[in-house]
Amino acid sequence: MDLKETFVKNIATYKGNILTFRIDEVLCPNGKTSTRDIIDHNGGVCVAPITEDEELVFIRQFRYAYEEEMLELPAGKLEAGEQADVEAAGRRELREETGAVARQMIDLGVFYPTCGYCNEKIYLFAAKGLEFGAQHLDADEFIEPLKIKLTDAVRMVMDGTIKDGKTVAIVLKLNEMKRNGTL
Repeated sequence: MDLKETFVKNIATYKGNILTFRIDEVLCPNGKTSTRDIIDHNGGVCVAPITEDEELVFIRQFRYAYEEEMLELPAGKLEAGEQADVEAAGRRELREETGAVARQMIDLGVFYPTCGYCNEKIYLFAAKGLEFGAQHLDADEFIEPLKIKLTDAVRMVMDGTIKDGKTVAIVLKLNEMKRNGTL
């Protein structure tokens, strides 16, 4: 069965600072039309810095949309032109948020956080061989780095302490890589 939906026309668009919201009319596989609410996003990166002691460097920050503090791995949106070199973007975010520079970046794949209505792709990495310097935060960025053992991070994912989807995905991937000896 062909499941592809085909763009017919754009009905409305709103452009914000970080994303664009649009309503498109689509032709469905059954020949009827419907509408799709879509958020266009440049994408992002998420990096799991791993110390020699198998600690992950997390950041703690307040997330306004949820009105709570979250534990996350360092992450950020791709700037214009960074889609061509997502590893460089990951290195940039790692340095800005934790002050760390990595000798090795390990590609962990791509995460689609909200495939029902958003085209954001988050490129996942692990970073090893870390050297720490000063953070380089944006003027409106307030975060606190902290180290958590991988085994503790897995427990925190499983008990719901860590809720951020991209962080959950990386922690579980790293745990499996450690278990099968590929980390």
